[in-house]
Amino acid sequence: MCSLLEVCIRIIIVFLAVIILKNFFGIFLKPKKMNIIIFINWICYIIWQVIISKNNALPGYVNVAISIFLMSIICIFAYEGSSLQKIVFSLLINAMWMLIEFLVGYVFVVCEIHIYYRIPQVVGSLVSKLLMLILILVLRKFFANENIITIPNKYHMLLLTIPIGSMFVVYNIFAISLIANNKKYIGVSFASSIFVLVINIIMFKLYLILSKEKELQKFNTVYEQQLELCNQHMREKESFMMNARNIKHDIKQHFIVLIELLDKNENDMAIAYLKKLIDMKILNSDGICKTDNIVVDSLINAKYTVASNLNIKFDIDIHIPIQLSFESADISIMLGNILDNAIEASLKVEEEKRHIRLFMKYDSNTLIITVINTFIGDLNKNKDGRILTSKNNPFNHGIGLESVRRVAEKYHGSVIIETKDNSFIIKIAMCDLSEKL
Repeated sequence: MCSLLEVCIRIIIVFLAVIILKNFFGIFLKPKKMNIIIFINWICYIIWQVIISKNNALPGYVNVAISIFLMSIICIFAYEGSSLQKIVFSLLINAMWMLIEFLVGYVFVVCEIHIYYRIPQVVGSLVSKLLMLILILVLRKFFANENIITIPNKYHMLLLTIPIGSMFVVYNIFAISLIANNKKYIGVSFASSIFVLVINIIMFKLYLILSKEKELQKFNTVYEQQLELCNQHMREKESFMMNARNIKHDIKQHFIVLIELLDKNENDMAIAYLKKLIDMKILNSDGICKTDNIVVDSLINAKYTVASNLNIKFDIDIHIPIQLSFESADISIMLGNILDNAIEASLKVEEEKRHIRLFMKYDSNTLIITVINTFIGDLNKNKDGRILTSKNNPFNHGIGLESVRRVAEKYHGSVIIETKDNSFIIKIAMCDLSEKL
């Protein structure tokens, strides 16, 4: 009967180990869809838990190393995120788990439990896992709703020292206190282990602070970008107004000349002058976009000028009203980012193949924008399918498309990105629901 009870307890222990790991990683990381590799990794972890639930002959540090390895493998294959981020969390849960097991072990030593060795070992393992599960549930309550983003690898490397150092220090403290066999030292070691456990728990808050700081940096960069686009729009609008004033002044002078010719009955000369005037630049706009929408025209014409100077062919097909039901700043952010990206991507292509095509259409309160540009190379994507920047510093770049997505989501829209036949295609839809209500 005792043997059957022990088997049942070991099964519960293995089950708890799996539940603890899934709940812990689920707090901070997004799980992937189950596949055969993930399934095999979980089976290996379960088998390992069955082995260590018994009295195996391997040294303690070997058991810890194998556990860390198996947890890291599960985390790397079964969850989203960077590899270093997953290793940090794997080491963290191992450190906390190890600390709790040591704390339970101290209690057994202090209470002088000298019954059959296998009983306190099994019961101690069960108690430590129950305590660990409680701790995980507490962490889930405080961190489940937090938006944790990946931080730079240099921070991960620094954070790795905390759980690694914790496991090394506490393991040696536990071993020394048992050798000393003195309750005073054991009590001090118990208190030290609790203190180190608290430090590892605080590390979650530290990770969250670093994550929020990095997110704030991205937001600040986005705002700077928005401000620059708004300033650019104002400069273009000012230039447009100055050109219009100059044209008005020049036309006035030409009208004076025409009146003089007509007064003198120089009709042939007046007709010739008018024909010459029609061909003059003052009556023809240099811009490619002429929708009479100041924001769209000024921004597209500015990008057209840049593209032309870089020998990039630029074609447009735009059908929009003079007034759009979207904020001008959002339109500037949207067009500014996607056209800047198109120009930058086209520069990597052979000069004679550089080409950008822009399509815009407003219909039924929905604005559809499509940009197709020549493209060479492969797209870097994360596990969510999001495009990653190819620049050297991904934390200071790559936010242009994120800004585009934010604007699209603001207007209940979507962004679709694809590549086809050496072309980069981005399709954006934005809907003004207010006019439908």
